[in-house]
Amino acid sequence: MGRMPTPSSDPPRRRRLSKDLIARTTLDLIDEQGVGAASMRGIASRLGVEAMSLYKHVRTRDELLDLVVDLIVAELDEDPEVRRDATDGWRDYLVRLARGVRRYALAHPHAFPLVTTRPAEAPWINPPLRSLAWIESMLRTLQDEGFDDEEVLFAYRSFNSFLLGYLLMESGARTLQDPQDGDGSHSGSPADPVPGGLSPTRTDEEQENISEAESAVEQLDPQGDIDVTEFPTIHRLAERLAEDRFDDEFERALAQMLDGIGVRIA
Repeated sequence: MGRMPTPSSDPPRRRRLSKDLIARTTLDLIDEQGVGAASMRGIASRLGVEAMSLYKHVRTRDELLDLVVDLIVAELDEDPEVRRDATDGWRDYLVRLARGVRRYALAHPHAFPLVTTRPAEAPWINPPLRSLAWIESMLRTLQDEGFDDEEVLFAYRSFNSFLLGYLLMESGARTLQDPQDGDGSHSGSPADPVPGGLSPTRTDEEQENISEAESAVEQLDPQGDIDVTEFPTIHRLAERLAEDRFDDEFERALAQMLDGIGVRIA
Protein backbone atom coordinates (compact mmCIF):
# COMPACT_ATOMS: atom_id res chain seq x y z
CA MET A 1 0.00 0.00 0.00
CA GLY A 2 1.45 3.38 -1.01
CA ARG A 3 2.25 6.17 1.37
CA MET A 4 -0.48 8.74 1.99
CA PRO A 5 0.47 12.22 0.71
CA THR A 6 1.33 14.66 3.45
CA PRO A 7 -0.43 18.05 3.54
CA SER A 8 1.65 20.83 2.02
CA SER A 9 2.90 23.49 4.39
CA ASP A 10 3.27 25.98 1.51
CA PRO A 11 0.93 28.98 1.59
CA PRO A 12 -1.87 29.03 -1.00
CA ARG A 13 -0.83 30.50 -4.33
CA ARG A 14 -2.11 33.96 -5.13
CA ARG A 15 -4.19 34.45 -8.22
CA ARG A 16 -2.09 35.74 -11.06
CA LEU A 17 -2.74 39.42 -11.62
CA SER A 18 -4.29 40.48 -14.92
CA LYS A 19 -6.17 43.48 -16.24
CA ASP A 20 -9.42 41.54 -16.07
CA LEU A 21 -8.91 40.42 -12.47
CA ILE A 22 -7.96 43.94 -11.37
CA ALA A 23 -10.94 45.47 -13.16
CA ARG A 24 -13.41 42.93 -11.73
CA THR A 25 -12.02 43.44 -8.24
CA THR A 26 -12.40 47.20 -8.69
CA LEU A 27 -16.01 46.82 -9.81
CA ASP A 28 -16.78 44.60 -6.80
CA LEU A 29 -15.24 47.23 -4.52
CA ILE A 30 -17.28 50.03 -6.11
CA ASP A 31 -20.49 47.98 -5.85
CA GLU A 32 -19.86 47.50 -2.15
CA GLN A 33 -18.36 50.83 -1.08
CA GLY A 34 -18.88 53.41 -3.83
CA VAL A 35 -16.70 54.92 -6.53
CA GLY A 36 -14.46 56.90 -4.18
CA ALA A 37 -13.34 53.71 -2.45
CA ALA A 38 -11.64 52.42 -5.60
CA SER A 39 -8.15 53.70 -4.85
CA MET A 40 -5.13 51.81 -6.12
CA ARG A 41 -4.16 51.09 -2.53
CA GLY A 42 -7.63 49.79 -1.67
CA ILE A 43 -7.74 47.55 -4.73
CA ALA A 44 -4.25 46.20 -4.04
CA SER A 45 -5.21 45.46 -0.45
CA ARG A 46 -8.21 43.45 -1.56
CA LEU A 47 -6.03 41.47 -3.95
CA GLY A 48 -3.34 40.93 -1.31
CA VAL A 49 -0.58 42.65 -3.31
CA GLU A 50 1.39 45.88 -3.21
CA ALA A 51 -0.14 48.85 -5.00
CA MET A 52 2.86 49.10 -7.31
CA SER A 53 2.03 45.63 -8.66
CA LEU A 54 -1.12 47.02 -10.25
CA TYR A 55 0.82 49.46 -12.40
CA LYS A 56 2.38 46.57 -14.29
CA HIS A 57 -1.08 45.95 -15.75
CA VAL A 58 -2.83 49.34 -15.69
CA ARG A 59 -0.89 52.55 -16.19
CA THR A 60 -3.24 54.92 -14.34
CA ARG A 61 -6.37 54.93 -12.22
CA ASP A 62 -8.20 56.53 -15.14
CA GLU A 63 -7.31 53.57 -17.33
CA LEU A 64 -8.59 51.25 -14.62
CA LEU A 65 -11.92 53.07 -14.37
CA ASP A 66 -12.29 52.83 -18.15
CA LEU A 67 -11.78 49.07 -17.86
CA VAL A 68 -14.53 48.97 -15.24
CA VAL A 69 -16.87 50.78 -17.64
CA ASP A 70 -16.04 48.25 -20.35
CA LEU A 71 -16.87 45.41 -17.93
CA ILE A 72 -20.26 46.89 -17.07
CA VAL A 73 -21.31 47.54 -20.66
CA ALA A 74 -20.06 44.09 -21.69
CA GLU A 75 -22.76 42.56 -19.48
CA LEU A 76 -25.08 43.17 -22.43
CA ASP A 77 -23.21 40.40 -24.25
CA GLU A 78 -24.17 37.90 -21.54
CA ASP A 79 -27.79 39.05 -21.16
CA PRO A 80 -30.02 36.26 -22.52
CA GLU A 81 -32.92 38.67 -23.12
CA VAL A 82 -30.93 41.00 -25.40
CA ARG A 83 -30.71 40.15 -29.09
CA ARG A 84 -28.19 41.12 -31.75
CA ASP A 85 -30.85 41.14 -34.47
CA ALA A 86 -34.42 42.29 -34.88
CA THR A 87 -35.99 38.82 -35.13
CA ASP A 88 -39.35 40.21 -33.98
CA GLY A 89 -39.00 43.70 -35.44
CA TRP A 90 -37.11 46.88 -34.57
CA ARG A 91 -39.36 47.81 -31.66
CA ASP A 92 -38.87 44.48 -29.88
CA TYR A 93 -35.13 44.77 -30.55
CA LEU A 94 -34.89 48.23 -28.94
CA VAL A 95 -37.10 47.26 -25.99
CA ARG A 96 -34.85 44.30 -25.20
CA LEU A 97 -31.73 46.43 -25.57
CA ALA A 98 -33.12 49.21 -23.34
CA ARG A 99 -34.12 46.75 -20.64
CA GLY A 100 -30.66 45.17 -20.83
CA VAL A 101 -28.98 48.53 -20.31
CA ARG A 102 -31.29 49.21 -17.37
CA ARG A 103 -30.41 45.82 -15.87
CA TYR A 104 -26.70 46.59 -15.86
CA ALA A 105 -27.33 50.10 -14.51
CA LEU A 106 -29.35 48.75 -11.59
CA ALA A 107 -26.89 45.91 -11.00
CA HIS A 108 -24.18 48.54 -10.45
CA PRO A 109 -25.89 51.76 -9.26
CA HIS A 110 -22.76 52.99 -7.46
CA ALA A 111 -20.65 52.44 -10.59
CA PHE A 112 -23.15 53.53 -13.24
CA PRO A 113 -22.12 57.23 -13.08
CA LEU A 114 -18.76 56.12 -14.49
CA VAL A 115 -20.53 54.83 -17.61
CA THR A 116 -21.99 58.28 -18.17
CA THR A 117 -19.02 60.45 -17.19
CA ARG A 118 -15.87 58.65 -18.31
CA PRO A 119 -14.55 60.05 -21.64
CA ALA A 120 -15.68 57.85 -24.52
CA GLU A 121 -13.48 56.60 -27.34
CA ALA A 122 -14.86 59.37 -29.59
CA PRO A 123 -16.81 62.56 -28.80
CA TRP A 124 -19.87 61.45 -30.81
CA ILE A 125 -20.35 58.30 -28.71
CA ASN A 126 -23.33 58.79 -26.43
CA PRO A 127 -23.62 56.94 -23.12
CA PRO A 128 -24.94 54.66 -21.82
CA LEU A 129 -24.74 52.55 -25.02
CA ARG A 130 -21.05 53.37 -25.47
CA SER A 131 -19.61 50.12 -26.79
CA LEU A 132 -18.48 50.48 -30.41
CA ALA A 133 -19.54 46.89 -31.05
CA TRP A 134 -23.07 47.52 -29.73
CA ILE A 135 -23.38 50.86 -31.51
CA GLU A 136 -22.38 49.22 -34.80
CA SER A 137 -24.84 46.41 -34.13
CA MET A 138 -27.68 48.83 -33.35
CA LEU A 139 -27.09 51.07 -36.37
CA ARG A 140 -26.77 48.12 -38.75
CA THR A 141 -29.85 46.38 -37.31
CA LEU A 142 -32.01 49.47 -37.76
CA GLN A 143 -30.66 49.89 -41.28
CA ASP A 144 -31.58 46.28 -42.05
CA GLU A 145 -35.07 47.06 -40.74
CA GLY A 146 -35.49 49.69 -43.45
CA PHE A 147 -34.43 52.84 -41.58
CA ASP A 148 -32.69 55.40 -43.78
CA ASP A 149 -29.59 57.20 -42.47
CA GLU A 150 -31.51 60.11 -40.93
CA GLU A 151 -33.94 57.73 -39.22
CA VAL A 152 -31.09 55.58 -37.91
CA LEU A 153 -29.38 58.64 -36.39
CA PHE A 154 -32.66 59.92 -34.93
CA ALA A 155 -33.35 56.55 -33.29
CA TYR A 156 -29.78 56.22 -31.98
CA ARG A 157 -29.80 59.68 -30.38
CA SER A 158 -33.33 59.37 -29.02
CA PHE A 159 -32.59 55.95 -27.53
CA ASN A 160 -29.41 57.05 -25.76
CA SER A 161 -30.82 60.37 -24.55
CA PHE A 162 -33.84 58.66 -23.01
CA LEU A 163 -31.76 55.98 -21.27
CA LEU A 164 -29.10 58.39 -20.06
CA GLY A 165 -31.54 60.77 -18.39
CA TYR A 166 -33.81 58.11 -16.94
CA LEU A 167 -31.12 55.78 -15.64
CA LEU A 168 -29.05 58.56 -14.07
CA MET A 169 -32.17 59.56 -12.15
CA GLU A 170 -33.07 56.01 -11.15
CA SER A 171 -29.56 54.80 -10.28
CA GLY A 172 -29.04 57.99 -8.27
CA ALA A 173 -32.19 57.28 -6.29
CA ARG A 174 -31.09 53.67 -5.69
CA THR A 175 -27.67 54.86 -4.53
CA LEU A 176 -29.22 57.29 -2.09
CA GLN A 177 -31.20 54.40 -0.61
CA ASP A 178 -27.94 52.50 -0.07
CA PRO A 179 -25.32 55.22 0.53
CA GLN A 180 -21.66 54.30 0.92
CA ASP A 181 -18.73 56.39 2.07
CA GLY A 182 -17.14 56.03 -1.35
CA ASP A 183 -20.09 57.74 -3.04
CA GLY A 184 -19.18 61.06 -1.50
CA SER A 185 -22.67 60.98 -0.02
CA HIS A 186 -21.89 62.38 3.39
CA SER A 187 -19.20 64.12 5.40
CA GLY A 188 -17.15 61.01 6.14
CA SER A 189 -16.30 60.48 2.47
CA PRO A 190 -12.85 60.39 0.92
CA ALA A 191 -11.47 63.74 -0.16
CA ASP A 192 -10.92 62.50 -3.72
CA PRO A 193 -14.39 61.76 -5.11
CA VAL A 194 -14.78 60.32 -8.59
CA PRO A 195 -16.67 62.56 -11.07
CA GLY A 196 -20.24 61.35 -11.22
CA GLY A 197 -20.37 60.47 -7.53
CA LEU A 198 -22.73 62.15 -5.13
CA SER A 199 -21.80 65.53 -3.73
CA PRO A 200 -20.24 65.25 -0.24
CA THR A 201 -22.71 67.61 1.36
CA ARG A 202 -24.61 65.43 3.82
CA THR A 203 -23.68 65.30 7.46
CA ASP A 204 -23.85 62.02 9.37
CA GLU A 205 -26.95 63.32 11.18
CA GLU A 206 -28.72 64.11 7.92
CA GLN A 207 -27.86 60.69 6.51
CA GLU A 208 -29.19 59.01 9.66
CA ASN A 209 -32.48 60.92 9.36
CA ILE A 210 -32.85 59.79 5.77
CA SER A 211 -32.14 56.14 6.56
CA GLU A 212 -34.62 56.14 9.46
CA ALA A 213 -37.47 57.85 7.58
CA GLU A 214 -40.59 55.68 7.60
CA SER A 215 -43.67 57.67 6.61
CA ALA A 216 -44.11 59.21 3.17
CA VAL A 217 -43.71 62.71 4.56
CA GLU A 218 -40.52 61.71 6.39
CA GLN A 219 -39.12 60.13 3.23
CA LEU A 220 -39.92 63.23 1.21
CA ASP A 221 -38.68 65.67 3.84
CA PRO A 222 -36.47 63.81 6.37
CA GLN A 223 -35.04 67.06 7.77
CA GLY A 224 -38.43 68.73 8.22
CA ASP A 225 -37.32 71.66 6.07
CA ILE A 226 -40.37 71.86 3.79
CA ASP A 227 -42.86 74.22 5.41
CA VAL A 228 -46.40 72.85 5.06
CA THR A 229 -47.89 76.35 4.91
CA GLU A 230 -45.56 77.41 2.10
CA PHE A 231 -45.66 74.12 0.18
CA PRO A 232 -49.09 72.59 0.96
CA THR A 233 -49.44 70.74 -2.35
CA ILE A 234 -46.14 68.92 -1.84
CA HIS A 235 -47.31 67.80 1.60
CA ARG A 236 -50.72 66.77 0.28
CA LEU A 237 -49.11 64.61 -2.42
CA ALA A 238 -46.23 63.42 -0.24
CA GLU A 239 -47.28 59.78 -0.17
CA ARG A 240 -47.56 59.55 -3.96
CA LEU A 241 -44.40 61.59 -4.53
CA ALA A 242 -42.43 59.18 -2.34
CA GLU A 243 -43.71 56.06 -4.11
CA ASP A 244 -41.22 53.91 -6.01
CA ARG A 245 -42.75 53.91 -9.50
CA PHE A 246 -39.55 53.41 -11.49
CA ASP A 247 -40.61 50.13 -13.15
CA ASP A 248 -43.91 51.51 -14.45
CA GLU A 249 -42.45 54.87 -15.41
CA PHE A 250 -39.55 53.28 -17.30
CA GLU A 251 -41.85 51.11 -19.39
CA ARG A 252 -44.24 53.99 -20.11
CA ALA A 253 -41.45 56.41 -21.05
CA LEU A 254 -39.75 53.73 -23.17
CA ALA A 255 -43.00 53.12 -25.07
CA GLN A 256 -43.44 56.85 -25.66
CA MET A 257 -39.89 57.17 -26.96
CA LEU A 258 -40.42 54.25 -29.35
CA ASP A 259 -43.73 55.75 -30.48
CA GLY A 260 -41.78 58.89 -31.42
CA ILE A 261 -39.35 56.84 -33.50
CA GLY A 262 -42.31 55.04 -35.12
CA VAL A 263 -43.87 58.35 -36.12
CA ARG A 264 -40.56 59.51 -37.59
CA ILE A 265 -40.16 56.47 -39.83
CA ALA A 266 -43.86 56.11 -40.76
